[in-house]
Amino acid sequence: MHREEGKFVAAILKPAIEERFDTTSAYRKSLAEAICLFFEQDPKSVRRDQTRREIFYYACSELLSKRNSERVLLYLPMWVLKDAPKDFRVVYKEAWYRLLHVQDVRENFHFGDCFELDARPSEGLERVVKCVHLTPWLLKYGYIDQQEILEILQYSLDRVLIQSFKDTWEYIQRRGILSKAKMLPLISETKFLPARRSVEPLYVSEKRQEWLDEFNKPAKLFTPEAKLEGPFFKNIPAFEAELEEIASRLKPSEIVMVGGSKLKGYGTKESDLDIWNLEELCASEDFYPGSFHAAHIYLNTIWLGGNKTNLEQTRRKIVDLYFNHPTTFAKRRAIERLESDLLQYRLLHKGFARFTGRFHYLIPKEMEGDCPFYNDEYRTIATMLYAKYVWL
Repeated sequence: MHREEGKFVAAILKPAIEERFDTTSAYRKSLAEAICLFFEQDPKSVRRDQTRREIFYYACSELLSKRNSERVLLYLPMWVLKDAPKDFRVVYKEAWYRLLHVQDVRENFHFGDCFELDARPSEGLERVVKCVHLTPWLLKYGYIDQQEILEILQYSLDRVLIQSFKDTWEYIQRRGILSKAKMLPLISETKFLPARRSVEPLYVSEKRQEWLDEFNKPAKLFTPEAKLEGPFFKNIPAFEAELEEIASRLKPSEIVMVGGSKLKGYGTKESDLDIWNLEELCASEDFYPGSFHAAHIYLNTIWLGGNKTNLEQTRRKIVDLYFNHPTTFAKRRAIERLESDLLQYRLLHKGFARFTGRFHYLIPKEMEGDCPFYNDEYRTIATMLYAKYVWL
């Protein structure tokens, strides 16, 4: 990267997940390219192109059919569901039923306001079965019917699942998706649940207050021409001087990882780069190399170090830990951490709105509808990111 007093500071300026996608994942790359190419074409003309449609829906079906990539279902644009071919509909519905057993932190799909650990209420964070919040569109486009929902509600003992269905009743009724007669049995099966209430932190720290103040503060984008769907390494020239400054302070044996909103394309003029020191991470109980909690740190960042050979060997060794995880559970949790980092924190929470200028949405608050999650432009970007970079 540069020389200072005879010391060479090395850098790997392409995030590891991008490098692996480009060099070692022919199968995933072919699926991702088919999906991205379809989205990059003129929407009206590409939907009439039967060959491109078939390739696109085949690629989506392949992701949906695999347990390690079925969560792409949560992000596919709603218009994709309409007039989709039968084979896609079957695979999509099978994936949806599998995801009925998966609970997520509700706030992850909203503003990401999850409080500090010691400020969380004793009952913990609210959970949601997020795929259930897609119910209005699945009904509208004929993927499921009222009777199927009723059977799920009658046989399930999962309060989180039932509550997630209840969240959608207002929207379904408002849009006239089901008749009043068909809604009554569904409402009856969920009436025992109390209304959702706002969860408040046990205390408001100075750090939290700063976050709240910053959340709604107008901000000027750092790279307004960036492509939020990647590749991320193309955003680096805009903040290369900051990387030089970080590198100049490194010791010969020191290695750091640098990431954040500027690398992902939706940073502001005031955004700081996120910096992690490898030695400190190795001593951490939660973010040591190989920990699924830390997958985003090692895979979605730029690496800087004092010795090029050591830097490359160290990164390769650590990255391989994630691609060669010995257990399905650990690999799946690591993949979900990549999903969270790339699609939710903070692209969904504030990055997309700041980048596009869209701050108002018309979905009920019970479904966390005052954020971009249901917006097809956000969902298109999220699907493209998922296809390219949420895998191991």
